[in-house]
Amino acid sequence: MSTLTTTSKAPAHQGLHHLKLCVSDLERSARWYGAVLGAHRVAELDHRRPDGTLFSVALDVPHLPCRLELRLDPATARALDGNELLTLAVEDRAAVDEWIAHLDGLGVRHSPPVVALVGWVLVVPDPDGLRLRLYTTEPHGLDRSRIEYDSPWLSTGPTDGTAKGEGTVCAVARLRALPDGVAVMASLLEALACATRQEEGCLAYRVHRAQDAPDTFVVYEEWTDAAALAAHRNTAHTTAFREAAAGLVDGLPETELLNPCP
Repeated sequence: MSTLTTTSKAPAHQGLHHLKLCVSDLERSARWYGAVLGAHRVAELDHRRPDGTLFSVALDVPHLPCRLELRLDPATARALDGNELLTLAVEDRAAVDEWIAHLDGLGVRHSPPVVALVGWVLVVPDPDGLRLRLYTTEPHGLDRSRIEYDSPWLSTGPTDGTAKGEGTVCAVARLRALPDGVAVMASLLEALACATRQEEGCLAYRVHRAQDAPDTFVVYEEWTDAAALAAHRNTAHTTAFREAAAGLVDGLPETELLNPCP
Protein backbone atom coordinates (compact mmCIF):
# COMPACT_ATOMS: atom_id res chain seq x y z
CA MET A 1 0.00 0.00 0.00
CA SER A 2 1.40 3.39 -0.98
CA THR A 3 1.58 6.26 1.47
CA LEU A 4 0.86 9.82 0.40
CA THR A 5 3.31 12.41 1.64
CA THR A 6 3.58 16.16 1.24
CA THR A 7 7.34 16.07 0.68
CA SER A 8 7.37 14.41 -2.74
CA LYS A 9 7.78 16.76 -5.71
CA ALA A 10 5.20 16.43 -8.48
CA PRO A 11 6.27 16.65 -12.14
CA ALA A 12 5.61 19.98 -13.83
CA HIS A 13 2.51 20.64 -15.90
CA GLN A 14 1.56 23.52 -18.19
CA GLY A 15 -1.68 24.65 -16.57
CA LEU A 16 -5.25 24.07 -17.70
CA HIS A 17 -5.80 22.23 -20.96
CA HIS A 18 -9.61 22.45 -21.05
CA LEU A 19 -12.68 22.31 -18.83
CA LYS A 20 -15.41 19.74 -19.38
CA LEU A 21 -19.12 20.07 -18.60
CA CYS A 22 -21.61 17.24 -19.06
CA VAL A 23 -24.86 18.18 -20.83
CA SER A 24 -28.03 16.46 -22.00
CA ASP A 25 -28.37 18.37 -25.29
CA LEU A 26 -25.22 19.53 -27.09
CA GLU A 27 -26.80 22.01 -29.47
CA ARG A 28 -28.98 23.60 -26.80
CA SER A 29 -26.09 24.04 -24.39
CA ALA A 30 -23.76 25.34 -27.12
CA ARG A 31 -26.35 27.99 -28.00
CA TRP A 32 -26.81 28.88 -24.32
CA TYR A 33 -23.11 29.34 -23.60
CA GLY A 34 -22.77 31.22 -26.86
CA ALA A 35 -25.48 33.69 -25.88
CA VAL A 36 -24.56 34.00 -22.20
CA LEU A 37 -20.74 33.97 -22.38
CA GLY A 38 -20.14 34.86 -26.02
CA ALA A 39 -18.59 31.44 -26.62
CA HIS A 40 -17.70 30.35 -30.16
CA ARG A 41 -17.80 26.75 -31.29
CA VAL A 42 -14.55 25.30 -32.63
CA ALA A 43 -16.11 23.09 -35.32
CA GLU A 44 -12.87 21.33 -36.26
CA LEU A 45 -12.71 19.93 -32.71
CA ASP A 46 -16.14 18.28 -32.84
CA HIS A 47 -15.79 14.79 -31.36
CA ARG A 48 -17.56 12.01 -33.27
CA ARG A 49 -17.73 8.27 -32.91
CA PRO A 50 -16.77 6.04 -35.87
CA ASP A 51 -20.41 5.99 -36.99
CA GLY A 52 -20.42 9.80 -37.17
CA THR A 53 -22.43 10.40 -34.01
CA LEU A 54 -21.49 13.72 -32.37
CA PHE A 55 -20.75 13.36 -28.66
CA SER A 56 -18.69 16.45 -27.75
CA VAL A 57 -18.08 20.02 -28.89
CA ALA A 58 -15.38 22.54 -27.94
CA LEU A 59 -16.01 26.21 -27.26
CA ASP A 60 -13.69 29.20 -27.14
CA VAL A 61 -14.92 31.43 -24.32
CA PRO A 62 -13.69 35.04 -24.18
CA HIS A 63 -11.29 35.62 -21.23
CA LEU A 64 -11.24 31.93 -20.30
CA PRO A 65 -7.62 30.67 -20.35
CA CYS A 66 -8.62 27.35 -21.90
CA ARG A 67 -11.35 25.84 -24.02
CA LEU A 68 -14.66 24.63 -22.64
CA GLU A 69 -15.77 21.16 -23.72
CA LEU A 70 -19.43 20.17 -23.67
CA ARG A 71 -19.72 16.38 -23.41
CA LEU A 72 -23.02 14.62 -24.16
CA ASP A 73 -23.74 12.67 -20.97
CA PRO A 74 -27.37 13.06 -19.85
CA ALA A 75 -27.03 10.77 -16.83
CA THR A 76 -24.11 12.73 -15.37
CA ALA A 77 -25.80 16.03 -16.24
CA ARG A 78 -28.84 14.96 -14.22
CA ALA A 79 -26.66 13.86 -11.31
CA LEU A 80 -24.86 17.24 -11.30
CA ASP A 81 -28.06 19.30 -11.41
CA GLY A 82 -27.57 22.15 -8.91
CA ASN A 83 -23.81 21.73 -8.63
CA GLU A 84 -21.35 24.59 -9.09
CA LEU A 85 -18.46 23.60 -11.34
CA LEU A 86 -17.55 26.88 -13.03
CA THR A 87 -16.96 30.22 -11.27
CA LEU A 88 -15.84 33.24 -13.30
CA ALA A 89 -14.31 36.38 -11.84
CA VAL A 90 -15.91 39.79 -12.34
CA GLU A 91 -14.59 43.04 -10.92
CA ASP A 92 -17.21 44.48 -8.60
CA ARG A 93 -20.90 44.98 -7.84
CA ALA A 94 -21.23 47.31 -10.84
CA ALA A 95 -20.01 44.47 -13.05
CA VAL A 96 -22.63 42.19 -11.48
CA ASP A 97 -25.31 44.72 -12.41
CA GLU A 98 -24.03 44.74 -16.00
CA TRP A 99 -24.35 40.97 -16.12
CA ILE A 100 -27.87 41.16 -14.72
CA ALA A 101 -28.86 43.55 -17.52
CA HIS A 102 -27.26 41.21 -20.08
CA LEU A 103 -29.03 38.12 -18.74
CA ASP A 104 -32.38 39.89 -18.43
CA GLY A 105 -32.05 40.95 -22.05
CA LEU A 106 -31.63 37.29 -23.02
CA GLY A 107 -34.46 36.14 -20.78
CA VAL A 108 -32.02 33.92 -18.84
CA ARG A 109 -32.89 33.06 -15.26
CA HIS A 110 -30.39 34.10 -12.56
CA SER A 111 -30.14 34.76 -8.84
CA PRO A 112 -30.25 38.21 -7.30
CA PRO A 113 -26.86 39.56 -6.21
CA VAL A 114 -25.95 37.41 -3.22
CA VAL A 115 -23.68 38.44 -0.34
CA ALA A 116 -21.19 35.56 -0.33
CA LEU A 117 -18.39 35.01 2.16
CA VAL A 118 -15.97 37.43 0.47
CA GLY A 119 -17.59 39.12 -2.51
CA TRP A 120 -20.85 39.42 -4.38
CA VAL A 121 -21.96 36.39 -6.39
CA LEU A 122 -24.44 36.02 -9.22
CA VAL A 123 -25.64 32.47 -9.96
CA VAL A 124 -26.87 31.46 -13.41
CA PRO A 125 -28.24 27.92 -13.94
CA ASP A 126 -27.49 26.51 -17.38
CA PRO A 127 -30.09 24.42 -19.29
CA ASP A 128 -29.24 21.33 -17.20
CA GLY A 129 -29.30 23.16 -13.88
CA LEU A 130 -25.52 23.33 -13.54
CA ARG A 131 -24.72 26.60 -11.79
CA LEU A 132 -22.42 29.09 -13.47
CA ARG A 133 -21.23 31.62 -10.89
CA LEU A 134 -19.92 35.15 -11.37
CA TYR A 135 -17.91 36.16 -8.29
CA THR A 136 -16.47 39.63 -7.64
CA THR A 137 -12.74 39.99 -7.09
CA GLU A 138 -13.44 43.15 -5.09
CA PRO A 139 -14.69 42.23 -1.59
CA HIS A 140 -18.14 43.50 -0.70
CA GLY A 141 -16.75 44.94 2.55
CA LEU A 142 -19.94 44.11 4.45
CA ASP A 143 -20.15 42.86 8.00
CA ARG A 144 -20.16 39.06 8.26
CA SER A 145 -23.68 39.25 9.68
CA ARG A 146 -24.80 40.24 6.17
CA ILE A 147 -23.57 37.01 4.55
CA GLU A 148 -26.56 35.17 3.10
CA TYR A 149 -25.82 31.73 4.51
CA ASP A 150 -29.45 30.65 4.09
CA SER A 151 -29.79 31.73 0.47
CA PRO A 152 -30.72 28.78 -1.81
CA TRP A 153 -28.20 30.26 -4.27
CA LEU A 154 -25.26 30.13 -1.86
CA SER A 155 -23.89 26.67 -1.06
CA THR A 156 -22.29 26.84 2.37
CA GLY A 157 -22.96 23.27 3.47
CA PRO A 158 -24.78 22.12 6.61
CA THR A 159 -24.30 24.29 9.69
CA ASP A 160 -25.08 21.73 12.41
CA GLY A 161 -23.81 18.40 11.10
CA THR A 162 -27.14 17.45 9.51
CA ALA A 163 -27.45 16.14 6.01
CA LYS A 164 -27.47 18.53 3.11
CA GLY A 165 -31.00 19.37 2.03
CA GLU A 166 -32.62 19.35 5.49
CA GLY A 167 -35.35 21.98 5.59
CA THR A 168 -36.04 21.66 1.88
CA VAL A 169 -39.12 19.98 0.45
CA CYS A 170 -38.59 16.83 -1.62
CA ALA A 171 -41.11 14.75 -3.53
CA VAL A 172 -41.26 11.78 -5.87
CA ALA A 173 -43.93 11.36 -8.54
CA ARG A 174 -44.51 8.13 -10.44
CA LEU A 175 -46.67 7.73 -13.52
CA ARG A 176 -47.17 4.99 -16.10
CA ALA A 177 -47.64 5.87 -19.76
CA LEU A 178 -49.96 3.98 -22.05
CA PRO A 179 -48.13 1.82 -24.62
CA ASP A 180 -48.65 4.26 -27.48
CA GLY A 181 -47.83 7.30 -25.33
CA VAL A 182 -44.36 6.48 -23.98
CA ALA A 183 -42.38 8.51 -26.51
CA VAL A 184 -44.67 11.53 -26.24
CA MET A 185 -44.63 11.34 -22.44
CA ALA A 186 -40.81 11.32 -22.44
CA SER A 187 -40.79 14.45 -24.60
CA LEU A 188 -43.40 16.21 -22.46
CA LEU A 189 -41.51 15.45 -19.25
CA GLU A 190 -38.22 16.68 -20.72
CA ALA A 191 -39.86 19.99 -21.66
CA LEU A 192 -41.48 20.23 -18.22
CA ALA A 193 -38.14 19.59 -16.49
CA CYS A 194 -36.37 22.28 -18.52
CA ALA A 195 -39.04 24.85 -17.68
CA THR A 196 -39.26 23.82 -14.01
CA ARG A 197 -35.52 24.16 -13.41
CA GLN A 198 -35.87 27.84 -14.26
CA GLU A 199 -38.35 28.43 -11.42
CA GLU A 200 -37.40 30.34 -8.30
CA GLY A 201 -36.86 27.89 -5.46
CA CYS A 202 -36.21 24.82 -7.63
CA LEU A 203 -33.11 22.99 -6.37
CA ALA A 204 -33.52 19.82 -8.45
CA TYR A 205 -35.99 18.34 -10.93
CA ARG A 206 -34.90 15.04 -12.45
CA VAL A 207 -36.85 12.67 -14.69
CA HIS A 208 -36.09 8.92 -14.64
CA ARG A 209 -37.50 5.78 -16.22
CA ALA A 210 -37.91 2.62 -14.18
CA GLN A 211 -35.22 0.11 -15.14
CA ASP A 212 -37.58 -2.88 -15.26
CA ALA A 213 -40.61 -0.96 -16.55
CA PRO A 214 -39.61 1.54 -19.27
CA ASP A 215 -43.18 2.78 -19.56
CA THR A 216 -42.99 4.05 -15.97
CA PHE A 217 -41.55 7.50 -15.29
CA VAL A 218 -40.30 8.66 -11.90
CA VAL A 219 -39.69 12.34 -11.17
CA TYR A 220 -37.58 13.50 -8.22
CA GLU A 221 -37.95 17.15 -7.22
CA GLU A 222 -36.43 19.30 -4.48
CA TRP A 223 -37.54 22.80 -3.48
CA THR A 224 -36.35 25.43 -1.06
CA ASP A 225 -39.68 25.33 0.78
CA ALA A 226 -43.34 24.28 0.53
CA ALA A 227 -44.32 27.62 -0.98
CA ALA A 228 -41.99 27.10 -3.93
CA LEU A 229 -43.45 23.63 -4.56
CA ALA A 230 -46.99 24.98 -4.33
CA ALA A 231 -46.15 27.77 -6.77
CA HIS A 232 -44.71 25.21 -9.20
CA ARG A 233 -47.96 23.27 -9.26
CA ASN A 234 -49.79 26.38 -10.44
CA THR A 235 -47.38 27.45 -13.20
CA ALA A 236 -48.50 27.64 -16.82
CA HIS A 237 -46.04 24.94 -17.94
CA THR A 238 -47.24 22.52 -15.24
CA THR A 239 -50.86 23.11 -16.21
CA ALA A 240 -50.00 22.62 -19.89
CA PHE A 241 -48.22 19.36 -19.05
CA ARG A 242 -51.24 18.03 -17.14
CA GLU A 243 -53.54 18.80 -20.05
CA ALA A 244 -51.23 17.27 -22.66
CA ALA A 245 -50.52 14.15 -20.57
CA ALA A 246 -54.11 13.49 -19.51
CA GLY A 247 -54.78 10.96 -22.26
CA LEU A 248 -51.35 9.34 -22.13
CA VAL A 249 -51.23 7.91 -18.62
CA ASP A 250 -52.52 4.67 -17.15
CA GLY A 251 -54.34 5.77 -14.00
CA LEU A 252 -53.50 8.74 -11.80
CA PRO A 253 -49.88 9.74 -11.03
CA GLU A 254 -48.67 8.78 -7.57
CA THR A 255 -46.96 11.60 -5.64
CA GLU A 256 -45.17 11.20 -2.33
CA LEU A 257 -43.52 13.82 -0.12
CA LEU A 258 -40.23 12.79 1.51
CA ASN A 259 -38.70 13.48 4.92
CA PRO A 260 -34.91 13.36 5.53
CA CYS A 261 -33.63 10.49 7.63
CA PRO A 262 -32.19 11.51 11.02
